[in-house]
Amino acid sequence: MAINPDGDHLPCGRDIGQLWSHLADGLSDDHVPACQYCQAALSEISPLLQATRELAAEPVSPPADLPARIMAVIRARIHPAARIPLPGPAGMRLDISEPAAAVILRAAGDTIDGVRVRSCRLTPASQDGHKVVGLKLTISLRYGMAAAATARAVRAAVRTAASRQLGLTLTDIDIDVADIHLP
Repeated sequence: MAINPDGDHLPCGRDIGQLWSHLADGLSDDHVPACQYCQAALSEISPLLQATRELAAEPVSPPADLPARIMAVIRARIHPAARIPLPGPAGMRLDISEPAAAVILRAAGDTIDGVRVRSCRLTPASQDGHKVVGLKLTISLRYGMAAAATARAVRAAVRTAASRQLGLTLTDIDIDVADIHLP
């Protein structure tokens, strides 16, 4: 008798998965020894269970270079983030990644009561992308807040953080109110 892998039950109504579990756990009931369908299924799945146990018992030794191979794949898929040069002493170069700068500026916007900054995108000043002049923020406001006044407060907080923490001067800060949330 061949077990139908697409069906879940034997002709006697017994579930094949349950039969497998009982066999694996060494359990049985009154039905299985007396049932021709269960006995036929057991004769087919017993070798599979034995092979599974043998494979599970084999020691696994990953290749010594597995971590290096995994990291090589990860590095190949990571696109380097845009870098923003920060002001510093002459002859010294200091860069910050755009996502790192965005985290600082998002956190500054989040300090305003009732504001949740959703996204933050720095915009370059020139075609070569070496100087940041602008910022685009998408925010959510708490219901009932005045949008214009809140946007001014967010601009001030973000401009201060850019200057104090990054040494950058932001000339344009575009704010898009994309959502209203409840208190």
